[in-house]
Amino acid sequence: MVVEPESLCWLTGRMVKARDGVTWAEEFARFPALEAVVRDDGSGLGKGVKLERGRRHAANLPDLDDSLDVFHTLREGGRALRKTWGAATRALDHADAAQKKHDQLGRQGQSRQGHGAPLNRLWRQAERLWDQATAAETAWNQAKGAFEFFTPDGGLNDRTQADAIVAATLPRLGGAAWAKTRRLLIRRESFTFLDQVQERLAGLGLDPDVLAALLDLEGLRRQPWRRSAGTQVLALVQAVFLTKACSDWRVEAGRVEAVLRGVWRASSLVECVNSVARMQQARHRKMTQGLLDLKRLYWNLRRFRTGRRKDQTPYGLLGLKLPELSFWEFLELTPEELREKLSAMEDTP
Repeated sequence: MVVEPESLCWLTGRMVKARDGVTWAEEFARFPALEAVVRDDGSGLGKGVKLERGRRHAANLPDLDDSLDVFHTLREGGRALRKTWGAATRALDHADAAQKKHDQLGRQGQSRQGHGAPLNRLWRQAERLWDQATAAETAWNQAKGAFEFFTPDGGLNDRTQADAIVAATLPRLGGAAWAKTRRLLIRRESFTFLDQVQERLAGLGLDPDVLAALLDLEGLRRQPWRRSAGTQVLALVQAVFLTKACSDWRVEAGRVEAVLRGVWRASSLVECVNSVARMQQARHRKMTQGLLDLKRLYWNLRRFRTGRRKDQTPYGLLGLKLPELSFWEFLELTPEELREKLSAMEDTP
């Protein structure tokens, strides 16, 4: 399953015997203009990206940016945090139940000899697990900040700062529950998107002071909780500076916003399309490749009803010029008729 995120165009949906590295590499080779991949940590998919990058390197072709999906990392961290708090809560409940039993023995006048030491151990364990859960929650909230474009103080995030945040939080994310999350946090591919931001912003060719001011304003727009009297004054000062330094600064601000919007961090879009395909697959006794292709064609020809893509199709947003026909009208065309309509569109000035 491959989806282009800007257009939401469903590019590939193939039923295969094995989703191994070789199969994925063959799929990537079908897209010579592919510049970046955002993926989950599946072993076959990761191997396929590695093979494709090796093929491009051997052929002196442009490299492929490899980004690990932020969505799955955040989901794994949330799952680990729930397990951590679950263990702490169960230990606390166990200690509380033992305390009530211990107190009941005293009220009944029975001997409590030999019960005090085990009870104290239970409370110490509960306190230790509770402290660990509290520390893990604080650390995880800090670690999530590494996946944002802007730091909490409004500065532009980069790989160096993200690595520092991860290094500071990893010691408090201990235990088996956090093992997968720790592995994802230290993967270099987890912060490829920050390198892309830096590279694309540099490619705008803006004066460094102008770019810094534009990023200050963009950071305030994306972090409304930072707005205060002080930040409002800062925004006003930056606007005055930009008016003097760059007459069309609002246009440049739009370019900066477009860069950030065009850096994709999550492959959850594929999960969404996949969930729809699986839901429809449940309605059929057998899902064939032809039926899957038909569903993909319908998706790519349908017009969006809401949002910034309203009244546009995925194929159209991708730049593919097709006749203005509905899905059913498109299916009624023979290959020859379709070629004739496409030729007529090319001849039209």
